[in-house]
Amino acid sequence: MPVVFADAALAARLESISAAENERFATAAARLHPEDRPEAIWVAGGCAVFCNPGGPVNQVTGLGFAGAVTAEDIDEIEAFYDAHGSPTRVNVCPLAHPSLVAELSRRCYVSDSFENVLVRELLDSDILPEPDPAVDIRIVEPDEYELWGRQVACGFSSTRGPSDEELRLGRIVAHQDDIVRLLAWVDGEPAGTGEVVIREGIGWLSADTTLPQYRGRGIQTAMQRRRLLIAREAGCGLAVTESHPGSDSQRNMERLGFRIAYTRVDMVKAKR
Repeated sequence: MPVVFADAALAARLESISAAENERFATAAARLHPEDRPEAIWVAGGCAVFCNPGGPVNQVTGLGFAGAVTAEDIDEIEAFYDAHGSPTRVNVCPLAHPSLVAELSRRCYVSDSFENVLVRELLDSDILPEPDPAVDIRIVEPDEYELWGRQVACGFSSTRGPSDEELRLGRIVAHQDDIVRLLAWVDGEPAGTGEVVIREGIGWLSADTTLPQYRGRGIQTAMQRRRLLIAREAGCGLAVTESHPGSDSQRNMERLGFRIAYTRVDMVKAKR
C-alpha cells in the first residue's frame, strides 16, 4: 500500500477539515443549549470554539496555515475565551507556520496532551476487508440520534457511567450536521459507535467507542472496515482518523493500513 507523505499541503487540507468540524460542534451546541452561549470565530485560518463551560471541545484548531500567526491573532483568541470564562487551548500541528509555536511559547503556553493524525489511501484497486458479519453495524436514522449520542457518552465514560457533562457532549456530537452516524449491535443490544464525515475527497472517521462489556470482540475493527467502504463508495481517495499515541485504537487502525501523518500537541497557558 502506498505511504501518504505528510507535507504542509496535506496538513493544511486536514487541519481545515478539522477546524470546520470544530465549527459544527458550536452550531449543534447553539441549537441544543443556547443558554451556554456557544460560539465559533475564525482567526488566522483557524476556528476557535466555545461549546459549554468546561467542555472538552473548547479549543482552537487549524491555526498557522494562512500565513504567519501574529500577536494580535492570539490576543483575539484569548479575548474570546476570556469572555466565555474558559481557558485557551490551542491544537498545534507540527507543520503549521513556526510563528504559532513561537508566539505561544512567548506567552508561556506549555504542552498538555498529544494526538496522532493517521491517514490511509483508498485506491480503487484496494481489496478492503469486509466487516465482521457477527457485528451488525447500521446507519443511524434521525429518530435514533439521542440513542446514538447516549452510546457515545457511555463509550467514552468510565465504568461508573457517563456524567451529565459527557451526556451533554454526546448529544452535541449526535446533532452535528452532515455526518454519517453508525451504531454497532451485538445480540440485539447497542455496543459501539462511529461516524464518518465526507469532505473534499476525504473520509474522516471519528466518535469511535465500544461499551466496556463488549470490548475485545472486534467491534471497533468492524466499524473501521464499514466506514472505509462508505468513504470509498463516496469517492474518497483518503481516509483519516485520530488516536491517542500508543493506544489500542492506534493499533487497530494501523492493522487496517493507517499510518501516522503527524502528531498534534495541545498547548495551554501555564498557571503562575
